[in-house]
Amino acid sequence: MLKRQEKFSSTNLSMPDPLSHRLRFEVEQTLSCLYADASLIDQMDPLYLPFATWLSQKAESGRGPLIVGVGGAQGCGKTTFCSVISRILNKGFDLNCIVLSLDDLYSTHHDRLKFANETTSMFSVRGVPGTHDVAFALTLFERLKNLKDGEVMKFPCFDKSVDDRKAVHLWQEVQGPVDVVLFEGWCVGAPPINDTLYRPINQLEEEMDADGLWRNTVNQLLKDDYKALFAKIDLMTWMQAPSYDVVYHWRNKQERMLEDHLHDIHGILLDTIDLKIMSCNELKRFMQYYERLTRHMLAVMPERADVLFKLNKNQEVVEMRFPVEH
Repeated sequence: MLKRQEKFSSTNLSMPDPLSHRLRFEVEQTLSCLYADASLIDQMDPLYLPFATWLSQKAESGRGPLIVGVGGAQGCGKTTFCSVISRILNKGFDLNCIVLSLDDLYSTHHDRLKFANETTSMFSVRGVPGTHDVAFALTLFERLKNLKDGEVMKFPCFDKSVDDRKAVHLWQEVQGPVDVVLFEGWCVGAPPINDTLYRPINQLEEEMDADGLWRNTVNQLLKDDYKALFAKIDLMTWMQAPSYDVVYHWRNKQERMLEDHLHDIHGILLDTIDLKIMSCNELKRFMQYYERLTRHMLAVMPERADVLFKLNKNQEVVEMRFPVEH
């Protein structure tokens, strides 16, 4: 990955008005389908188009897909951002861009319970390293790299409503060749924690991981299996929250939005979400599974990422940093 960065204002990478105007409807439709804030369309010229333009310049046709990691704490807007960028690259730049979520790479329910029985029951809760099928993910990336014109492959889809993968015939179908892959997830690109892990940092760890088995296993997996997976990333993008405290409020906002719209959501979306809405206390407990690694990534990823988006507490991008070009 590239390391050095420099700041870019929106005018550095702005696109001609005709393209912005032509793609506006596409972006509005994408935001609507995701139940995203309609005002995000205002980010077309200062954010979406500049980043999509920069990516289009990095993607070289015929050399295999450009793998772009997109990481950020829960609730920061990764899914919406990737969906919009993918739509712009496909419709505005004639690039075959797909979005692959780390959430769709969870191990099957059976395999996660098996691993939990062999280690600690904490791995029965999906989310942290150790709950994904990394070996399967590596084969997907290898197959994707060699996907030729006209060839088709399927990507797994995870059904959160039943806590398991969908049947294969319902998986996402991708036709080659693929130019750009937006690989998104809260811990995509996470490096292992080098500091000591012996002291619990929250009530969950105190009660369920007093001996440190869970957190040490997670860290060892980051050193081994996940390091190999994240090595597939060509460019790493990180969405930086202003603090860990705001992450809970973002995630709670998602939960309450889901609660408000649940009566509107039809079967096509029900398999992407948990049907049980968490209370504020349940959500706080759930997020403690993610807290240690989230805090670690907030501390180290701004310097490790190739592209950095700094967010304010309202989830608005207030600064972009791109690599220095030589």
